[in-house]
Amino acid sequence: MLRPVDLLHHRTSLTDRWQHIVDAVADHVAFSSVDTSYTFAQADTASGHIRGHLALASGGDHETPIGLLAGHDPHALVGLLGIWRAERVAVVLDPHLPEERLRNIAETAGLGIVIADEEHTGVATALVGEGGRVLRLEEILQTEPAARGQAGEPPVRHGTDAAAIVFTSGSTGRPKGVIQTHGGLLNEAYAHGELWGITPEDRVALVFPYSFAAGLYVLCIATLNGAAVHTFDPRDKGVHHLSAWLHDNEISTLHGTPYLIRSLVETLGPNETLDSLRLVSTAGEAIYGTDVRALMPHLTPKASYANWLGSSEMGGFSTFAVHHGDVVPAGPLPAGTPVANKEVTILREDGTEAGRGEIGTVVAISAYLSGGYWHDDEANAARFTPLADGRTACKQGDLGKIDDAGNLILAGRSDAAIKVRGYLVEPSEVEAALLRIDEVTETIVMGVHNPPDPDHLVAYVVCDPQRRAPSVAALRRELRRSLPEYMVPPTIVQLTGLPRTERGKVDRMGLPAPTPVTPSTPPSGGYELVLADIWAEALGLDSVGLDDDFMALGGDSLAVEEALAMVRERLGVYLPSSQLLEAPTLREFHQRVQFSKRSGLPSHPDVVALRDAGEKTPIHCFAGAGALALTFHPLSRHLPGRRVYGYQAHGLERRGLPDHTVAAAARRYLETLRVLQPKGPYILLGHSFGGLVALEVADTLARAGEEVQLVGLLDTYLPASITDSDFDYQRLPGGPHRNARWDLTRQAERWLHRLLPEGIPALADWGRHARSYVAGAIQFDGQDQFDAFFDLLKRVARRHEVHSYAGRTLLVIAENNPDGYEAWRPFLTGPREIVQIASEHTSLLREPYAAELADVVRSRLGEAPDESLSGAESGNEPATDEALAAHQAS
Repeated sequence: MLRPVDLLHHRTSLTDRWQHIVDAVADHVAFSSVDTSYTFAQADTASGHIRGHLALASGGDHETPIGLLAGHDPHALVGLLGIWRAERVAVVLDPHLPEERLRNIAETAGLGIVIADEEHTGVATALVGEGGRVLRLEEILQTEPAARGQAGEPPVRHGTDAAAIVFTSGSTGRPKGVIQTHGGLLNEAYAHGELWGITPEDRVALVFPYSFAAGLYVLCIATLNGAAVHTFDPRDKGVHHLSAWLHDNEISTLHGTPYLIRSLVETLGPNETLDSLRLVSTAGEAIYGTDVRALMPHLTPKASYANWLGSSEMGGFSTFAVHHGDVVPAGPLPAGTPVANKEVTILREDGTEAGRGEIGTVVAISAYLSGGYWHDDEANAARFTPLADGRTACKQGDLGKIDDAGNLILAGRSDAAIKVRGYLVEPSEVEAALLRIDEVTETIVMGVHNPPDPDHLVAYVVCDPQRRAPSVAALRRELRRSLPEYMVPPTIVQLTGLPRTERGKVDRMGLPAPTPVTPSTPPSGGYELVLADIWAEALGLDSVGLDDDFMALGGDSLAVEEALAMVRERLGVYLPSSQLLEAPTLREFHQRVQFSKRSGLPSHPDVVALRDAGEKTPIHCFAGAGALALTFHPLSRHLPGRRVYGYQAHGLERRGLPDHTVAAAARRYLETLRVLQPKGPYILLGHSFGGLVALEVADTLARAGEEVQLVGLLDTYLPASITDSDFDYQRLPGGPHRNARWDLTRQAERWLHRLLPEGIPALADWGRHARSYVAGAIQFDGQDQFDAFFDLLKRVARRHEVHSYAGRTLLVIAENNPDGYEAWRPFLTGPREIVQIASEHTSLLREPYAAELADVVRSRLGEAPDESLSGAESGNEPATDEALAAHQAS
């Protein structure tokens, strides 16, 4: 019976554990490849030969590390085992490394003896020089030495002693050695063996290089739990043969990089299943929900995936598991929870512990971390801190937080963050957004700090070669759907592949230098701003300068047509595409756009000047679904000294295709709003549906760095609370409610569900329901026109996703509003107040309620309310969080 790993680290070594394994499962396969196999008993005998040869070759030296330069095969693994059984420190030399780097490693480690297979003997000889020795692996595996070493038995190793040195990239340009202790490697075997259920029945794939910390950990997790290790090096054999190898060898657990798993999935057919696998894990880089969702259909229902966080310094630290049926996060997966005998804490800059959900420096704490850096006291003091209880704290340089579920969420590297226009940006968040774009398969985003030029982001992107690659402008436009303006990289470099190091990580030093970003004169006049916004929207940029070139900014034919279409639609000016090519800069293009009127408010079908005079900050009001901008006229009369503008749905009074999302409406209004008021502070009010638009406009302005003084939500409902009570729907056929009387193909059913997501309206409602689908394209008479837009925009509102807004807000609640303070609190995260007015929903903008509402607005703007109304009567008293909660409860 194989007993668990013993973790009395002061007395336990890898040699002790190995002997327990051999006693328990001697005849089980230990190491295997296509043409070679060792049982545990055979590996014990062969590694014993190596132990004897090392004792003979070393003389009285038991402390100098021993090098191993061999292929990715069972013979090499037995060679590594022999070094450990000789109680020596192992340094695995990866044959894929350049010889110069191998020489640096050998010099840093002080290697005098290297075990090498026949293929690499010549390189090994060059590494050790005239004073060193090279032992031929094939020879010492097969023969027992004729004599013993001169110094007798080696010292007994304990858990805190070094077992191996793993070399990683160093900031000095030379590799740095990270010590792996006996206790640390035993804890890998114990913690992950328990967590992943590794037993002698498992067949574990070793596809990581075992010179890499993750490969060393996989080797120990398998071997020290009696499982068989099957070797496959995708660097030599390619990924296309990996799926067949997994099947032929009945591999049960596979551990690799996200890049390897992503590449493996791409080689699989749509219905191909990796039947033997019960576990797949990845380590080394962040992995995203799209990767896991692509993998899971190729695993059996009983199989699972694990995101595995670790490093050479921390060891395997935490995992996050995904099982079939679990909801997979859209962005990067959490790092999960620490494994056995390891602990994580998050520290603020001042060294105090951060609260739940607060981002800070990730610190790992354990008695089983790395033993430090080889012969580098300065680096050890900077990274590792001994604790009074015998454990060690390690700052890895990562930023992160602990979420409500107790999972560690990484937020990038502390040394990778960059400030863009005053905002701290973690490039990893931009990378996650890029990888959510279907065509993008790989990306690296880097911050560029090159004074006196402003700091900015550069994204390197690799797209799926089997699909049409989006242009740079299209990528930026897509990013703007999910990221603030300042997080969209102004420079995107498209590559056929990212350069990688010998360990499979991205070689950042090998990335090509991007074209420098040069500042340009910003637009100043009203129409310059409008055209700049049009160009920015078409190109997916946050801003465009007067001397910027449209095509140089990443424009393509699609972007040209989009820009010219917006000029026609929003400014009423028609220009052929040749005009943009002949006048490529914004300054030249602006000169081509001839406006018939250059003063006053241009005639516009969507905007009405309710008050056109006043020196105070203007107020912009957004009408509800199917309502005219003139509905704000009673309110505007009680707001003297200010210009007041009302916005209504496009197509409501003049034929035009309406906006089918809140975001689209907000973008349209912003174009005119920036002409009427080029700079903040902005005051925005929205009634009903218009409140959702006002919040979207405010968020866009705030992300662009503009000041938003106040956003007023006037009896606005959250999308989840908007019902379609005006219609009586019947369920559509198909799905769980399939009706045998309907003889429809599946394709027809899908088409119906898209066309009528709510179901089929009653016969009496068909006319009004159909009008909502052609609103704007067809003009109806009288109330039918407003009903068409009312029904359309209700449907738009129900599909809208409200995002949190951190600015100052005023929430005005009328009678029968289903949403109050508690419902809105997750979305209104900044200073907020709530006022209740005893009015029906649509009457809120009419007298006498318009005067009461005006006093509420004026008081929040620092103006005295109408003396004819007391604060108690008008509900104008500011409400604290406690008062808001009490109000909600009442």
